[in-house]
Amino acid sequence: MTPPRDGATWLGALAATLLTTGVICQFLQHTDPTPPLLYFTVDSAVLAAAVQIRRLVHGPGSGPWGERLRGSAVVGVVLSSLVHLTVIAPSSPSGGWFGPHDDLWARTATLLLHGAAPVLVVAEFLVSPCRLTPARHEPALLAWWPAAYLAVVGTLAWSDAATMPYLFLSPSRFGTGPVIATIAALSATVLALAAALTAARRRLGRPPGAHA
Repeated sequence: MTPPRDGATWLGALAATLLTTGVICQFLQHTDPTPPLLYFTVDSAVLAAAVQIRRLVHGPGSGPWGERLRGSAVVGVVLSSLVHLTVIAPSSPSGGWFGPHDDLWARTATLLLHGAAPVLVVAEFLVSPCRLTPARHEPALLAWWPAAYLAVVGTLAWSDAATMPYLFLSPSRFGTGPVIATIAALSATVLALAAALTAARRRLGRPPGAHA
């Protein structure tokens, strides 16, 4: 049976399209030699696109853990956009979104993955049915994806199997103390994002006249 097509479904379809296109552009670009799957942005986009495609095919019903997977993907996409806007772009040689030598594929990937797609992913999350519980530990359960990424890529970098793609997470560049402080700040940001998104979704999903 084909799932009904409503506003949230169309938002999800457009978000999945932009996320997928952005990931493809990142693989096609010739500016950055770093393997795309080492980037949190690319991995978060893949996860979020997979979740949206699954919802388009099978409908929104996925149970509590399916909703947490979806919520964690949303947190990842928003976090990658925030980090790019507040840390990476301002510290780049150009001081803007695009590097001076970025090719068209790289510029398109940046625009889609850090600009357009996150807006659509959040919009779809907020207007679609909410199946997350009101438990206080719910935001922590949505933080698993950023933690898993850091554990895997951090281990690869520590073992010299790969290079950490984010300089602000490289102890050899900034020292152990500053990197630990950065991880703590990122962890707090992730939890704040998860709490804000779940609270907003529950409030928007509350029937008219209902009270907290």
